Amino acid sequence: MTESSYENLTIPLIGPSNLIKTSLGTGLIMFRFVRIGRRTIGGAMLAASFIAFFSSNQFALLKLAFGFYDPFSITQYRMSRLSDEEYKTAIEQSLEEGDISDAQSLVDFARENGRELPTELVERTQENPFEFGLRNTLDLVNGARTGEMTSMASAGGVLAADYVGVGDVRDILIQGNNLVQGESYDKITLGFALVGAATSATIAAASAGTFITSGAATPVTGPALALATTIDNGASIVKNANKMRKLSKPLVKQITRISTNLVNVEPLKKALTRVSLPLPKWPSLTSVRNSLDNLDWHDLAKGDFSRLKKPLSEMMPTNMGDVETALKGVVRTDELENAKILAKSVGGIVAAGDVKTAFRAMEYADDAKDLSRFQKLAASMKGKTSAAIRVLGKGAIKLGKLFYRVIIILIAVLGWVLGALWFLYSMVRFSYRMVRRVRGVT
Repeated sequence: MTESSYENLTIPLIGPSNLIKTSLGTGLIMFRFVRIGRRTIGGAMLAASFIAFFSSNQFALLKLAFGFYDPFSITQYRMSRLSDEEYKTAIEQSLEEGDISDAQSLVDFARENGRELPTELVERTQENPFEFGLRNTLDLVNGARTGEMTSMASAGGVLAADYVGVGDVRDILIQGNNLVQGESYDKITLGFALVGAATSATIAAASAGTFITSGAATPVTGPALALATTIDNGASIVKNANKMRKLSKPLVKQITRISTNLVNVEPLKKALTRVSLPLPKWPSLTSVRNSLDNLDWHDLAKGDFSRLKKPLSEMMPTNMGDVETALKGVVRTDELENAKILAKSVGGIVAAGDVKTAFRAMEYADDAKDLSRFQKLAASMKGKTSAAIRVLGKGAIKLGKLFYRVIIILIAVLGWVLGALWFLYSMVRFSYRMVRRVRGVT
């Protein structure tokens, strides 16, 4: 190789062989940089897709995929997807029906999910305590006296009358007499009135400090009383949901079968001659005042009617011990257990959520399994469960068409994970080869 000097600068002249080597080396380096660039771009795209996915609605759907068995997750997702207009429509419907509590719950749902509601609409869901107390007290008394349900407050009165046994006795007399006279009668009302009368007798016995079983008096326990109350509430709700035509068709079929097999007709004929409905009396003013002063509407919503027991017993005095004795043999014990299992499921929804939630669940449940899912939802969502069921129906506990979207998301996520693993593998392999080459050159 020759050199050419210009002043103090010496420049090596590159010959043909060196030129070829240099060109090949530069090309290899550029190729390596291109490969690195491709991997860098791939990694950036992978990271960008990751960020975009987790900030999108699809991530919420992925969370639902891992909680598809959880009614609370299903309800949360579906409520988060409702539009402003859908919330407004549902709130308007609740207000038109006079269901202020559902309207208030829907306002809470809308705010939690970032929806905008008109101020005027929100103000209409607010009710001062005096108006609330007056409206609900009148409806409560009406429901207890007549057995007719025109609102949720009147439903509380009907259930309270069942709690002390009066409502069940009234239904047994009306439907039982229709049956023995060969007239049309309501099988479900009669069957679950008999179940309610049996549990009301247990509750009455608890007040006396004993629980009558097979003729022997044994001390009543807290769990036994709690179970009796749960079954009593459940039986009353089944009976009254049927009266209001609020039972789903599958439940009507199942409960009708149970109720039909429940009653022994011949013993019922004799029992009806020994049972009578008490003449209504007005309770003492002191008793009414004390009960209303201590009345907690939240307790009534949860199916706790113990504070109303005294004034209702004074207004419609009924000896449930005598009623229980008169009805012995009327109910088939094997079918009674099936009825109690169903009533216990419904009563469990009351205990987990409230009375209104149980009524709504009965409209959409097909069987005991659905009832248990509604109970699980109520345990998580509490008093807002009724509003969610109002809007979503069975969609509050079932994935339905969402199932297919969940499957698609799971497939997409699986593809992303496999892509990420392949990218990491190729980067590690490439880095390992680069290190080996560098060491070989060195």
